[in-house]
Amino acid sequence: MARVVHLVLYVVILGMIASGFGMIALSGAVQAIFGAGTELPDFHLFSPRLPHGLGANLLLALLFTHVGAALFHQFIRSDGLLWRMWYGR
Repeated sequence: MARVVHLVLYVVILGMIASGFGMIALSGAVQAIFGAGTELPDFHLFSPRLPHGLGANLLLALLFTHVGAALFHQFIRSDGLLWRMWYGR
């Protein structure tokens, strides 16, 4: 189950990157980002905004679920999961 959650996390992160690049490319915001002095466009007018917003909400839900599962393993199951994940082991 943990592998499925990690896979979904990676897919959602890649989807966020792709939709973010799509919004930048379609909106012409590259000039504003890299110093041409123009204002950022209204991103609500571009179609990649919907998957980007849904991906952001899904990513937050997955993040809270992931942290909750780690805390469940540490404090309810007491199987030492956080100790096994700690750096330097």
